[in-house]
Amino acid sequence: MTKEEPEIANRTTGADGSDASAAMQRYQDQLKSLDDRQTQLQATDRKFGKARVLLFFAALVFWLAGLGFDGVPYATWLGWAAMATFLIVVTANEPVRDRLDELLRHRSVTQRLISRLERDWERLATKKLSKQLAEVELPGHRRDVASDLDLLGRASLFHLVSMAATRPGIRTLAHWLAGPADAAVAKERSSAVETLAPMREQRLRFYTLARQVGDSTGDPEHFVEWATGEPWLNRRRWLITWSHLSSILSVVAFLGLALGLMGVLPTAGTRVSLIVLGVLIATNLGITAAMLGPAHAIFAIAMSNRQAVNHYQEIFASANWLPHPEADSKSGFLFRIRDAMIDGERSASEGMLELQRVARAGGLRQSAGTFLIYLPLQIFSLWDVRVLRRLEAWQATYTDRVPEWFQALGELESLVSIAALRDEYPSWVKPQWQSASDPAVFEATAIGHPLLPDGARVPNSVQVGPPGTLLLVTGSNMSGKSTMLRSIGLNVALAGIGAPVCADRLVLPSAELATSIRVSDDVSEGVSFYMAELKRLKSVVDHAREMAARNDRVCIFLLDEILQGTNSRERQIAVVQVLRHLVNSQAIGAISTHDLELADEPELLSIASTVHFRETIQRDEAGDDQMIFDYKMRLGVSPTTNALRLLEMVGLGEQQDEQSKQ
Repeated sequence: MTKEEPEIANRTTGADGSDASAAMQRYQDQLKSLDDRQTQLQATDRKFGKARVLLFFAALVFWLAGLGFDGVPYATWLGWAAMATFLIVVTANEPVRDRLDELLRHRSVTQRLISRLERDWERLATKKLSKQLAEVELPGHRRDVASDLDLLGRASLFHLVSMAATRPGIRTLAHWLAGPADAAVAKERSSAVETLAPMREQRLRFYTLARQVGDSTGDPEHFVEWATGEPWLNRRRWLITWSHLSSILSVVAFLGLALGLMGVLPTAGTRVSLIVLGVLIATNLGITAAMLGPAHAIFAIAMSNRQAVNHYQEIFASANWLPHPEADSKSGFLFRIRDAMIDGERSASEGMLELQRVARAGGLRQSAGTFLIYLPLQIFSLWDVRVLRRLEAWQATYTDRVPEWFQALGELESLVSIAALRDEYPSWVKPQWQSASDPAVFEATAIGHPLLPDGARVPNSVQVGPPGTLLLVTGSNMSGKSTMLRSIGLNVALAGIGAPVCADRLVLPSAELATSIRVSDDVSEGVSFYMAELKRLKSVVDHAREMAARNDRVCIFLLDEILQGTNSRERQIAVVQVLRHLVNSQAIGAISTHDLELADEPELLSIASTVHFRETIQRDEAGDDQMIFDYKMRLGVSPTTNALRLLEMVGLGEQQDEQSKQ
């Protein structure tokens, strides 16, 4: 390395992630303990299972013996005793199976914690979670950034950070990651994360409970829509009146029928009672079939099953482990969450507790065991209308609070996810936020790519900005240019959600990202690759201008090998023009290229700080050339290219072509 080309790299413990080994060991110990407990519970469950089978067949044998042989005394009684013991064993077995289910969820949570540290993307990106992430709606430019930087995809920052299992948690964390990095908001989130990070046992219980809720409930978005919408019975008040009248008529008709059977009323009275009951049955069955379909749909949304309501009540009530304002005056974000979930007026826990009571009444029609109770209640008193009336009374009480409940749940699940990252990587640092009055600069020491496996990443020090300048990253293919751009973008995203960043030091302004890294043509719409790139760059420039007009945060642009779909000279002119627009908008950012002619453009040289990555060629033991990359960033323009050498190494060079002709 020469004096003119100093290295800009700095490998440290924090940047390579080796300090996560303590967390890995802790999780593996937990997993072993869970496996041991699971083995014990499974052995107990098998014993209960054998006892259940033996007792059931013993009851059958004794009953048959009592029926078939008069000489076997007390056989029937012994059969009933065996059956009673069987029911006792079944009852005692249920808690064991409940503990096994909870243990499996706990184990699944611990395995996900381990998979995050191992960067095991196949295990992390389950089909269910991938589908839920695909349904997250983002504005166009944020969707592009998320794709370019791997914020939400398969091997993504979301999967590294997330322990979210409910839909509110998944959506909230996804929007945070793809959203702006605002200093004030990020500091508030970071303060909450610092409070939650040491609370390992409480977080683990919350992850497990969230997994239970996520597995047993649907999308609460429909619940929120119903809770904040117009009550269905408002325009059908006559149904309430008729349900009351039906009840009265039913009581009178049954009383008349009973008195008629006792001979107190004449035969005519009995006939009238039967006619009234027949009319009630026909009318109420007709109303149920013809009109109450929407009411049943509301039941399916508001209280799909009692278990779902119970689980939401449980997870809202679980917020009691969050700090009280009296105990911790620094966690204002957590106080607001606690207030919405358990402490405040008409809190989520209180509301779900009341909804449980309504769900018990509404659940009569859902169970085979209670349907025979529900049927006469519906026939003679329109039970569904009565339940719906109670449900809409609940709706009127909590309508304005319900959105806050699920927002709080999503925020808490996001924060406890980030807290795990804070706990696992103690040497990753809290970012320092610039004052709005200072020139915008992104400055990092030993920054690394957080998605790379721990121990494999190579940290580098980098500066982007101030406005009026840009970072030009040159280098040969596969040398690390794109990785550097993504390292910048991913760490901006981490800083924005209140997480620690993969660096020894990071200073940045409030910012929004704009990227052009992964661009593809669209044959279905007749869009060429070059036009697709132009549209993406237009979006980046528009976003930079929008940020300049707002003047509350800066646009950080990251452009990788742009405008490759045209000839070299026109490309150079076009790239310089795009960069001129961005610089004039006071945006800061970096652009990578392996086009050394572009790096020589005078206008670009006047505003660019140029760095490069390089490769070295070494011979292996067999005498073959091997290309070695150290992924260390150096000052200046790249002195090497490797496209033709790579062509030869894969067997497509000129020498191979001559040999094939011979």
